[in-house]
Amino acid sequence: MARIFIVEDNEFIREGVTEYFQLEDHEVVEFAGVEGVIDRMAVTPPDLVILDIMLPDGNGFRVARDIRKSSDVPIIFLTAKEAEADRITGFEVGADDYVVKPFSTKELVMRAKALLRRAYGEGSLESGASGSWRRGSDRLTIDSQRHQAHMNDEELKLTSSEWELLCYLAFRAEQVLSRRVLLGECLDYLHDGSTRTVDTHIANLRSKLGDSDWIETVRGYGYRFNGAPESES
Repeated sequence: MARIFIVEDNEFIREGVTEYFQLEDHEVVEFAGVEGVIDRMAVTPPDLVILDIMLPDGNGFRVARDIRKSSDVPIIFLTAKEAEADRITGFEVGADDYVVKPFSTKELVMRAKALLRRAYGEGSLESGASGSWRRGSDRLTIDSQRHQAHMNDEELKLTSSEWELLCYLAFRAEQVLSRRVLLGECLDYLHDGSTRTVDTHIANLRSKLGDSDWIETVRGYGYRFNGAPESES
C-alpha cells in the first residue's frame, strides 16, 4: 500500500482518481490547491504525488521545485497543459511522468504503479545488480539492491526516471541506445511518448553526475554511457 497525494482543484477529477487508487488499497490524501502540501509532506511523507499545474492558489511547477528541494518522491503531472514546452518544463522541474487531460484513469493508475515499482526497487530493470565505473578521476558506483548510486562516495539524489536511465545505460556501457528504446524500457512509454522526454531526463541526469561526458549524445539516434567498468579500467 502506498500513500498518494493528489493535488487537483477539480473535485470531480480528484474524487474519481481517489476512488480508483483506494480500490487498489492505497491511502490517498487530497488537496484542492497547493496550500498545505509541503507542510503535510514533512509530517506524513507520500510515496507518490499526482499534481495539477494550474491551481487556484498557486502553480504546480513551483510546488514540484519545492518538493525536489528535500525529496525524490515520484511526481506525476496531471494537467490540461498539453504543449510540448509545458511537458519539457515539467520534466525539468523534476517530474517523472506527465499525463494530459482528458485522460484514462486506468492508464493513470497503471503509470503510477510502474513509477512505484521503479522508485522502490520492485521490478527494476537491473534489480539486484551492482557495479562501478571510472571516468578520469571520478568513480561512479551503483547498488540496485539498496537503490543507491554514488559519485566519488557522495550519494546522488535521483528521481525514479533518472535512476532507471542511469542503470540501463551504465550496465550497457559503450552500447549506443536509441531514444525510443530508452523511452519504452526505462520510462514505460510504449506508444505516444515524445523522445524529447528522454532528452530532458538525460540533461537532468548529466547535471547530477557533474560531467556531461559520462553520457555521450549520438547525434540523430540516442545515447552511450562512457564510463569504463572498473574491472576494465
